[in-house]
Amino acid sequence: MKHAFTKGLFVAATATLIAACSTDDAADQMPVAPGKIEVSLKAALPQSRAQIEVDESNGRFSGSWEATDELTVYAKGSQTGEDIQKFTYDADAKVFKGQLTEKKQDWTYQAVYPAVDATPLNIPFGAERTQKGSNFNGAYDPLVSVPVTHVGAEPGKTPQGEAVTFGLKRLTAILALTFETDDATVKAEKVKSVALTAAGKTIAAKSFDITLGDQSGALNASEPSETITLSYEAGSEPTAASFKAYFNVPAATYGKLSVVITTEGHTASLDLTTDGIELLPGELAYTTKAVSGWTALAAAPTLEWVDNPTFEPQEIKEGMSVKVNLQAAAGIEGFVIKIKSPALSAILGSTFPPVDNTMTLDMVNDKNTATIKDMIPGFPDPLAGHTGAFQLDLSTLVPLILSLPELGVPEGQIYGNHEFSLSMSDALGRPIEKTLIFYVPTPAANPTIVYNNDVNLWTNKATFTLSDIPSNASSIAVKYKATDSSEWLDADVKGTIATASPEWEGPFTTVETSPNSTVTPYYRQKTATGIRNGKTYEYKLIVDGNEYAGATTFSANTKEANGEIPSLDNAQLSCYDWDKCNTDDTWWASGNCVTKMFIEVTTTCLKYENNAAKLVSSKPLAIVKLSAGNLFTGKFKKADATTGVASFGVNYSWNVRPTGIKFSYYGAVAQGNLQQQHGKQVTSAENDYARVYAAIIDWSNSKPRAVSSGSKAPTGTWDPEIVDNSTHEPTEVETYGGGKVIAYASYWIDKNNMPAEFSTKTLQFNWYDKEAKPTDGNLSLIISCASNAYGDFMCGYDGNYMYIKDFEWVY
Repeated sequence: MKHAFTKGLFVAATATLIAACSTDDAADQMPVAPGKIEVSLKAALPQSRAQIEVDESNGRFSGSWEATDELTVYAKGSQTGEDIQKFTYDADAKVFKGQLTEKKQDWTYQAVYPAVDATPLNIPFGAERTQKGSNFNGAYDPLVSVPVTHVGAEPGKTPQGEAVTFGLKRLTAILALTFETDDATVKAEKVKSVALTAAGKTIAAKSFDITLGDQSGALNASEPSETITLSYEAGSEPTAASFKAYFNVPAATYGKLSVVITTEGHTASLDLTTDGIELLPGELAYTTKAVSGWTALAAAPTLEWVDNPTFEPQEIKEGMSVKVNLQAAAGIEGFVIKIKSPALSAILGSTFPPVDNTMTLDMVNDKNTATIKDMIPGFPDPLAGHTGAFQLDLSTLVPLILSLPELGVPEGQIYGNHEFSLSMSDALGRPIEKTLIFYVPTPAANPTIVYNNDVNLWTNKATFTLSDIPSNASSIAVKYKATDSSEWLDADVKGTIATASPEWEGPFTTVETSPNSTVTPYYRQKTATGIRNGKTYEYKLIVDGNEYAGATTFSANTKEANGEIPSLDNAQLSCYDWDKCNTDDTWWASGNCVTKMFIEVTTTCLKYENNAAKLVSSKPLAIVKLSAGNLFTGKFKKADATTGVASFGVNYSWNVRPTGIKFSYYGAVAQGNLQQQHGKQVTSAENDYARVYAAIIDWSNSKPRAVSSGSKAPTGTWDPEIVDNSTHEPTEVETYGGGKVIAYASYWIDKNNMPAEFSTKTLQFNWYDKEAKPTDGNLSLIISCASNAYGDFMCGYDGNYMYIKDFEWVY
């Protein structure tokens, strides 16, 4: 049989596409990148390159570029070197556009189609190709130009300012095949593929490799094939009544050329030539063939889930039925199972390593799948080539997922989806793929909250651990309250830990009744917040509005409360004795003493009376104008005949943070005569005060605060309301002792708020440090009482007195 091909040439020129490199438009002259200028390549072909038009009457054909076409331009400047750029076709302007270095110099141009990123110039030329409808696909059509050089020219121009032109030559031949059929059973079917085979001749490979130097090309040695299968893109398939197929093939002399055409339901084969044909580079050989002798294809592969034909996700249950009917009437060529299941990957992953969390099991080619076949009854043996119907039964395998935790698989991995994708293809290359989705429901969330048995009665905090919180929870809150209260308070939630803490108010810079216009900033605990000594608490977790109560209540009495403050209703206390003058180790001290100068003078600052301590002010000597009634925790000693030194601070073990201190008192202020020895802090009865304060401190035992007063100006005086704003220490601690003040409670008593009979007063603590606790063993407490607030300065009224007793902590 002679070949029935007619050979033709391109209209533009023999195997040549003429293109122009132009910068004619003003817009083309505008730099589009630093040092670059836009350059356009104009093609001489008249219409869309996707259409090759064959004129069989005169043996000619034509065609041109389409919007997706790209060229690679190799432009080498004598000064700037090689500039490799992609140029893209602009269908409206009918030019290729790209950029070149903006430089007048010697330019050499060369172009390659289709565009490639760099050398080596490997144009894809594989055995599997695509075509959109009956349109030519230029992706397999390698073209190259001869180098052209222009001396002293602008980019894209000749030295005379004209457009640069160069020719592109085709390196392969093209077979342009038209097929027609009038078979009524076939003509309306969509064509799926056309396979061209050249007997004994390689016509496809991994790539067609271009050599720029001599503008030649050859097939790559990798992936050689005698057959090219041209498939039509989905949605563009032509009908069998009339359709075209284009094949770029290497220039060569061919013997037998044949094709196999496959439609939706039929196949036909025919020879194009048996006695050979020589195809030269750039030639197009075309023919029209009538196709007959169609053979019905075996039915396409089928896959049916017997109990679930719509393939809805199924819950995994014991005793469930999972049966799948399959058939590839043309013979099974491939069968792959893809499993996406963390639980099964934990068991099978060492044999079938997952990629992107998916294990791939090739049931035809992988010998390791033999054990899987044993677990799924119904696999034919051999599987490859099997044409009959068969049923796979997964009814045993799938429910086994529920028992995987018994094999050490974390229970959390069995929850959620387990996907089995079955993919089977037949000998005609027709695939079918379905995914079977199974799931194990995640147990309903049951959030819990547990008290951590860690109440801290100094910080007034307790913590709770939260668990089983849904990962998609949008709101999480923890609340607590004392059982004798109706108000729920908010705990602070961070991750899985919630902390019940006191709320703080402040900072404040004034103190009630204080004559100091401003004091060091301090804070106060908000009443009834946090965890309080002796209270019982309940608590709850709230997740997205749903409440989960704590299993039990807890009591905040796991530690002993602070010790009692020693009673003042004890006539034997050394602070009442003139001789002992607090030389023993009792808590309370006073300035009671006997002064011997020319005469013996007994100074009574404190005495036991009316079941209480009575603080008495007086004027003992002309050179000591005021002896203020006083009582404090610490030590007192005489420095000389007319000077006493009070050392403030006692050891005290703190277990529970107090909110305040209370006591009973009464007396008189602004009585007697006004004395002013070392200052004029008091100028009238209106600004005379008695005072009571308590301070929680953290001082070394060797550093009590030493305050001296008497006939000489006082030293070491201090006020807990005014300390350093950062260290919270009094001034001159290196000289007079002292240290950090953690908190204090203070009460200045003028003549208007001094009661005439015993009255109870509660003072609230003001806190400098919300967290710190005194160091065990350190001086940690001061209580100071004075019938003259400025007694250290011998300033105030000498007839003042004050009874005081019954000090207690308030929690």
